[in-house]
Amino acid sequence: MAMVIIGVFLTGQYAASSRVWGLLRASLESNAASRVLNGRAEQIRAATWAQITSSDFLNTSVLSVAPDAGGDLGALNETIDVIAYPTPSPNPAALQITRNNTTGTVTTVGAGDGTMSAQTSIRINITESWTAKGGNRASGNFQ
Repeated sequence: MAMVIIGVFLTGQYAASSRVWGLLRASLESNAASRVLNGRAEQIRAATWAQITSSDFLNTSVLSVAPDAGGDLGALNETIDVIAYPTPSPNPAALQITRNNTTGTVTTVGAGDGTMSAQTSIRINITESWTAKGGNRASGNFQ
């Protein structure tokens, strides 16, 4: 009877320990994701209006370098969208640049039509998605 009680106790301890390690891993990934988003936001905040409304600048200066905390996030993909806000008429073509941190490739999905810098205000969406250690896809964004 004592062996059964000890077996149940040890099984419970193992299950609790596994759950705690899973939560710790998720917390570390969430922290790394926040650091990546904040780092990209600071890069954009430090740029001029002409720079942040240029797909070339976002491609070659912002997303060209892998983020420091990106190594903690498996298969990290980053996207920066620049759109006119509020939506004017005519609506200029949006800028969208993505970075696949697994391959290190930066792709300009939408280069815009060259009129974004003439807008009085814009909205910038920074989005990231990654494969969590458990194999699930996770994501975060910053506007």
